[in-house]
Formats: sequence, C-alpha cells, structure tokens
Amino acid sequence: MASMTPRDKVDRACLWVRDNPRLFRRLMRLAHIEAERGNTCFQRDNIYDAARRCGFAITDSRELRRDHNLYSVLARYMVMLRPKLARCINFRKSDVDDVDLVERWHELVNPQTTFLAESWREAKKAVELEDVSAA
Repeated sequence: MASMTPRDKVDRACLWVRDNPRLFRRLMRLAHIEAERGNTCFQRDNIYDAARRCGFAITDSRELRRDHNLYSVLARYMVMLRPKLARCINFRKSDVDDVDLVERWHELVNPQTTFLAESWREAKKAVELEDVSAA
C-alpha cells in the first residue's frame, strides 16, 4: 500500500468530519471539557478516558485511537475552529502543516465555516497572548 501524501491525510480527515459531524462535535466537546479542567495534554490516547469520565459514547470512532494521522489533522482543525483548545492540545511539526487546511475544509466539509485561527500555530500564539478571541 502506498503511503499517503499530506493532502491525502487532510482530505481523509475532512471526509471523516463530513461523514461524522456528530462525533467531531463530541470530540471537540471533550477537548473543551478537558481545557476547562486545566488539562494541558489532551491527546489521542486520552479520548476514551475523557469520554468515559463525561459519559459520552464515542465507541463508534475507534479509528481515532488507532490512526495518529487522522487525530493529528482533526486536532489541528479543532484548535483552528476554537483556539482556546490550544491550551490542552499540543502539536509537533507534521507534513500536513504545509497543506492549506482551510481551503481543503471549505472544499470538502463546509464552505461557510469560519476559522478563528488559520493554523495551530496562530491558535497557540493567541492563547499564549491571552487574546480574547481565543477564549
């Protein structure tokens, strides 16, 4: 099997969101709860524990636990949509950082979506500066 290009990874994540909007909203809600709790490290491996603690059924999305590439892109979108989540979601450099995430989302998920940050770096910076829009 050929390895996925960065754009393939982004497109796969966008299609996952388009096909699983409810699960994506649940994942974002879990991240919000963890940020409110002061958790500074909400990563892929924490999803199920956080879901169980909050009483959320998230067993439909086992691929989140197995697929680091999927979670990596979804996490970027979550902080771009809600910069506050950069308080609890951390990032490493990834090849997907060179893809225009906003463009791909608008093309594959919803052209009307407003992103409060253009990248995870911008979201992280807003949180560090305590920018009101990041709250």
